[in-house]
Amino acid sequence: MHRILLHFGSFKIYSYGVMQALAYIVGIYVAVYYGKKRGIESDKVIDLSLWIVFGAIIGARLWFVLEDWQYFSGNFAEVFKVWNGGLVFYGGFIGAVIAMFIYIKHYKLDSVNIMDMLSPSLAIGIAVGRIGCFLNGCCYGKISYHGGISFPAKDFPPPYIDQLQKGLIKPGATHSLPVIPTQLYSSMDGLIIFLILIFVASRVKIKGILVSSLFILYGIHRFTIDFFRSYSGNALILKVVTLSQFVSICIVITGIIGLYISLKKGVKYDF
Repeated sequence: MHRILLHFGSFKIYSYGVMQALAYIVGIYVAVYYGKKRGIESDKVIDLSLWIVFGAIIGARLWFVLEDWQYFSGNFAEVFKVWNGGLVFYGGFIGAVIAMFIYIKHYKLDSVNIMDMLSPSLAIGIAVGRIGCFLNGCCYGKISYHGGISFPAKDFPPPYIDQLQKGLIKPGATHSLPVIPTQLYSSMDGLIIFLILIFVASRVKIKGILVSSLFILYGIHRFTIDFFRSYSGNALILKVVTLSQFVSICIVITGIIGLYISLKKGVKYDF
């Protein structure tokens, strides 16, 4: 909606980058708070967060590029333009997990404790970060004349360019056709998941409950929201579900198994 916040000559500050940075800051604050409760030093939480962010950016971008490789193979320089948007959550999730476990193994930390600590941070980070997606215009939904939002032509947001290339709007059109604001719904769901997790964290001290709950809640959200997202054919599996929906199913199943194991073991934190 407002891709570029400020201009300083040729230098531009993108709303997407600002909101992702804000998501990181808020996530760090929450992680430090829960880290203290678990006896984890703030410096270690911040260092781990940096590892996770770098891993997430690389993984998220790689997934997005692979989903639309037909385009990027002919425009390789575009691969590195992360500020234009184009980060896929599950790619970032995989990259973040790899980076996190490398860090955990190096410092010999408790992996489940760390994942429980980071779960509320991830949820609130999604809530804030998806606002950046809305401002940038990426991760938009399908065309809808009932509750859809039109993006102005200024700075050429993704839905405008996509519809222009498909001939759905004419060159010179002032706005795109209205699309479902899936970014805002995702932001709202992220906030709801965050509130549920902090409620659980304040009342249930069983090890592994938080991360298992996050997996289940986010997996259900992502599987559902993808029915309303606009995707290219490359993102579909057997023309039935998206790649993200398939991963969502795996994530939910993993969360259910983790929840069962956590409840069965019943290991409690002592804080």
